[in-house]
Amino acid sequence: MSKKYTAAIVGCGSIGNAHMDGYNLNDNVEVVAVADPLLVAREEYMEKYSIPQGYATVEEMLEKAEPDIVSVCTWHPLHPAPTIAAAQAGVKAVICEKPMATSLGAANSMVDACEASGTKLIISHQRRFTPGWEKARELIQEKAIGDPVWVNCKIVQGLLNCGTHAIDGSRFVLGDPQALWVMGAVERDTDRYERDTPIEDSCMALVQMEGNLQLFIQSDLCTEGAAAGGFLIRGTDGMLDVSEAGVKLFNADSNGWKQVPLRVEAEEIRAIGGGTNAAQVRELIAWIEGGPEHRGTGKKARATVEIMMALYESARQHRVIHLPLQEEGHPLELMVEEGKLPVEKPGRYDIRGFLKRDAIDEKAYAKLRSQGMAHHQIMRTLNENKQEG
Repeated sequence: MSKKYTAAIVGCGSIGNAHMDGYNLNDNVEVVAVADPLLVAREEYMEKYSIPQGYATVEEMLEKAEPDIVSVCTWHPLHPAPTIAAAQAGVKAVICEKPMATSLGAANSMVDACEASGTKLIISHQRRFTPGWEKARELIQEKAIGDPVWVNCKIVQGLLNCGTHAIDGSRFVLGDPQALWVMGAVERDTDRYERDTPIEDSCMALVQMEGNLQLFIQSDLCTEGAAAGGFLIRGTDGMLDVSEAGVKLFNADSNGWKQVPLRVEAEEIRAIGGGTNAAQVRELIAWIEGGPEHRGTGKKARATVEIMMALYESARQHRVIHLPLQEEGHPLELMVEEGKLPVEKPGRYDIRGFLKRDAIDEKAYAKLRSQGMAHHQIMRTLNENKQEG
């Protein structure tokens, strides 16, 4: 049995609950502290999970609680600062939510800070632990469809939101091949945001990977069949239809499309959320204790960030972007600032704006919570009621 580890969570919002669910499935981890500037959020979180310490700032939490592991569950632009602060404080490991960062420069700073301190950095692309993806990876390694040559991903709700899962997932299944170049196109004629980050209305990209393999991704162009965790892989000798919960195989021996059996052990049937978060925590602890490198390291996630930023930079420069990417800023944000994506339909909106807890009716929140409603459902209901009022 591994020794006991202490953990702390930065950000007491919706995704923080999934991290808590994961920690609660690991007997050798105790969550001892949280940090969130919003008093009501952290007090509610501390009460719900019986967490003894709560702080308004990350710095105070790190100094007083001295956790071994820190989960960063803030919104996208706020990932780098607490990750770097935790590394500088000497924590053993950081689990940062996806997307790792909204620019390549920020991703690099996170990797560099953790390498300098010896901190293990993983990014919560937790779907790498779903049974469908794991089985698809095995089938690729076994050459069940020969050599992969084409991958098709179709998503909705933004590249940085669902696209990061689709790109990271296809890379995981394929053995994390290196990207060589990216050709991308972006449309943004509304003032669209996601968790305070400017995003596109739609986009697409062709990514050339090593090994004569190409990845095609489209976002918010066609909703039919779109799924962050699903993609079709065509190889020289067959095809795979992959989702988190299943894999279908088509090759010379399958007699048409065949559903591939998955392992049925309890630990292998993992729901996205608590089960997958628990699995990534277990693999992290094994890595801390000298085991194999974690499947979701910061370096692997940095490669996904680079592909996404190269898509935007290709649209910005109107040309193929050969990697490594030179632009360290957020190319989509730069395009907006440069007037290359003029808003034709004014009115800023955030597709996750309903998660903001500013100026909501806290009594109404408490009432809905007492009825067993989940945090994100409560926030959506209250913000919709506020808009209608």
